[in-house]
Amino acid sequence: MSPAPLFPKPPRLEPNVEFWKRIYVEYGVGDFLLHDRENVLIVYDVVRVSDAASDRRAADLARPEIQRRRAQYEGILSGLAQGRPPEELGPEGRRVAELWGCPCEPDRLLRAAGNIRAQQGLREKWDEGVRRARGLMPRIVSILLRHNLPVELAALPMVESAFNPAAHSKAGAAGLWQFIRSTGRNYLTITRKRDERHDPIRSTEAAARLLKDNYEALGSWPLAIVAYNHGKAGIQTAREQLGSDAVEDIIARYNGPRFGFASRNFYPEFLAALELLHPTIREHAGQENSRKGL
Repeated sequence: MSPAPLFPKPPRLEPNVEFWKRIYVEYGVGDFLLHDRENVLIVYDVVRVSDAASDRRAADLARPEIQRRRAQYEGILSGLAQGRPPEELGPEGRRVAELWGCPCEPDRLLRAAGNIRAQQGLREKWDEGVRRARGLMPRIVSILLRHNLPVELAALPMVESAFNPAAHSKAGAAGLWQFIRSTGRNYLTITRKRDERHDPIRSTEAAARLLKDNYEALGSWPLAIVAYNHGKAGIQTAREQLGSDAVEDIIARYNGPRFGFASRNFYPEFLAALELLHPTIREHAGQENSRKGL
């Protein structure tokens, strides 16, 4: 179960939550899990590199081996789909067949052959985030309480930036809460001379307002969290198309534009971070309430 009732963990999402907990705490910058995009606990292999000074350097070093092994497993899955006995495909063929519980439908195996994805470990980034959170968490929790929002939302900056106010993304998002310019301008001052996305206090105030807007429009915190990544309008469209407010239905069934792996896994990744950070968040919430005499 989720540690917070406002943020439930549906059984269908439990494998994804466990996957992200392992990525956060078990696997480091030099570890690359080759896994199925949809059934994330199906891990074919782990490519490991050493002496990598950064996550980008590690990715560069690992890329050739990732490509080689991906091609290997694509061949195995295609061979199984064609009806070849697992033993003909070597020890890895038998293991892949066991992972999928074969014999399997050929279409399922061919789909799996196109769904192999590499995920880099985040252990070092998680550890850095925990260190940064020690100084930032009290103010974040205080702001959330002042806005009458669940304190569990304080786990979201770990997913977004590992609590790094200086963080930048390839998509142009910036700061602790990773606002893109178009969204950030609705809540913050963003000019050439002043970019409040990098101010941890002002950006937390802005994130609180955005999350409250999402919740009021969508009616549930799981959907408000997914909307933080995918956009409120996108989740409203998903809900209307599927006729469902269940976050697990939207994650499993919605095929809208830009609703890819990152969006499907945003809420499970948040739940993973929340489960790991929940004792710390509750401790700071208790301290804040005590300070106010509540």
